[in-house]
Amino acid sequence: MSIDRARGGPDAASLGTLGFHVDGRPCRVGCAFCYLGARPEAAESAIDPDLVAAAAGRLPVRDLAISVSEPAALWRPHVEALAEVARARGLLLAATTTMDVARTAPWLSEACGRLTLSVDPAKGKAAVTPAAVAATLAAVARPGLEVVLLVTLATPAFCKRLTEGLLAEFLAIDAACAVALNGIKPPPPWCDRAFWRRLLAAIAPLLDVHLGTRLHLDCYVSARILGLSDCPKKPDIAAGREFRACVYQREPDFVFDDPADLAARVATYRAPARCPFPIV
Repeated sequence: MSIDRARGGPDAASLGTLGFHVDGRPCRVGCAFCYLGARPEAAESAIDPDLVAAAAGRLPVRDLAISVSEPAALWRPHVEALAEVARARGLLLAATTTMDVARTAPWLSEACGRLTLSVDPAKGKAAVTPAAVAATLAAVARPGLEVVLLVTLATPAFCKRLTEGLLAEFLAIDAACAVALNGIKPPPPWCDRAFWRRLLAAIAPLLDVHLGTRLHLDCYVSARILGLSDCPKKPDIAAGREFRACVYQREPDFVFDDPADLAARVATYRAPARCPFPIV
């Protein structure tokens, strides 16, 4: 069950979680598996913060999300613009970033209601150990802030560490509200249905205790492989005024002119019937 579903599921008339990749391209961390790296270059290098606020302020959404890449300072105006909209509309603002950014940009945890920390061997200087993660969480903690660990299944070796105890150790960190297992998009050949089933069998005791509360599965695993939920709706607005019905798809559905044009085009939005990548 995804975190989105655990929060009550998307309303049929809603866009669900509206995400923003304001730069829209890979950041300087340079993860080899970054799905943004597959996106074609846009004409614009970033979205104007006023456009971000205008789009977020008028669309029917369940909550708002923003990905904060490095260097984070470039995107502070966009985060603060979204935070203001979220407060005015009574919406949750979730920010996803690395542990390095979270430690060095305290303004980020102040602006959002949920901070999702990307945890895998490719992310920055911080070691992928429970102690390092717990230290980061202690540094960013504030009253009312939800912190989620987004654990990407980056390599078979890292997955082996997770099944051999690392995932249990992450779940035992009290300061983390939840741990979400995240598959690479698009899935590499080794991370197919059979792999996920083996992984789930290996962590079955943890699923029995924590699934849907402290432990969440990737949206495509919940919806397309296990059939535990519907697509949670995760559309994306990115550089070049690009709109994607699913954040993970390579090509935009359309490029909009302004917030009014965007609102008109998404008035009949429905979650994609199929994932934008093959699930074998």
